Amino acid sequence: MSSVEPDLAIYAGPHAYRHIQNHGLHAKDISTLIGSAGGPKALALTGLDQYLFGDWLNTHDEPLWLFGSSIASWRFACAAQNDPYKAFADFAQLYIHSPFMPQSTVADITRSTQGMLRTLLGNADAQAAILNHPRYRFAITVARSKGWASSRNPRQLGAALLGCMVGNYVHPAIPHWFFERVIVHDTRSPLPIEDKHRKQARYAALDEHNLFETLAASTAIPLVIDGVDAAHNWPAGLYRDGGLVDYNFCALDLEGPGLSLFPHFTQNISASWFDKYLPRWQKARRPHSLDKLVLLCPTPRFYQRLNECKIPSRSDYKRLSDADRRQAWQNSVEQSQRLGEQFAQWVATDQLAQRVRPLLFP
Repeated sequence: MSSVEPDLAIYAGPHAYRHIQNHGLHAKDISTLIGSAGGPKALALTGLDQYLFGDWLNTHDEPLWLFGSSIASWRFACAAQNDPYKAFADFAQLYIHSPFMPQSTVADITRSTQGMLRTLLGNADAQAAILNHPRYRFAITVARSKGWASSRNPRQLGAALLGCMVGNYVHPAIPHWFFERVIVHDTRSPLPIEDKHRKQARYAALDEHNLFETLAASTAIPLVIDGVDAAHNWPAGLYRDGGLVDYNFCALDLEGPGLSLFPHFTQNISASWFDKYLPRWQKARRPHSLDKLVLLCPTPRFYQRLNECKIPSRSDYKRLSDADRRQAWQNSVEQSQRLGEQFAQWVATDQLAQRVRPLLFP
């Protein structure tokens, strides 16, 4: 192997690591794929997503569950199209040229975001590709708001979010007083969640009557984008960003027969959005299920190729001029091709087992 640090890293939980060392890593080994929240950070995964969904994962025919929240649900919509390479490229440009400005109101951002989503979903054929994909099975988390979190009053909603953040330091159950996990999912195959965790969520069938609302609600960031009223087959309520309860899905035990693949923009993993702010020692004590997880993420070398060594972030809308933001985000998308090319090279040269490292948490 070359001594030069690659742009991509592979980490694996204990079971996954043993499997890869003994049998290698192949598309047929993956039964679930996890997508993280993170907004424009997802742009840094464009090249990797294109190769995974456009090539590697297409070498196997068994059902593959796609568990995602927030922006991951939009990535999955691209993955399900007939030409994932083009779909991801078009989505990246749609996001880069999004018309958000520092002075934009919640109503402005909501209107623009929903316009982006309508463009992404396109016509009936594009929506049918999601609902009827021969292999992919969607499972999208949305957060049903409760108490003050269900208010559209920014002061009450802000107080609820502060209560979640402070309460999460005390116990991980406290944010669930304000936000309930609801998983909107494909019903063509059994949902691969272990019985002990099934009671930790409510469920709704994903169909043509709620597809738009599912993808809109799962990206409805509190105080930034307006929540979505309950759609067809959903429990009554106001729904917000699924990343509030499932940022990285590491708190759910997924019982698929194979491994869980997690293309992510960082090595850091958090169960919920609120866990991102916990100290490492406290995060390590939270329940997590990483035994069968395979994490793909950029290395520091990749970050060094980016503007200011940073991947895209929502803060860029306020921190940078619109022209500088677009240039930085475009560079991130272009550099992301290295991630897909790196993984493709390791597949072609049978190096995946040599490249994997044990996954440490947190």
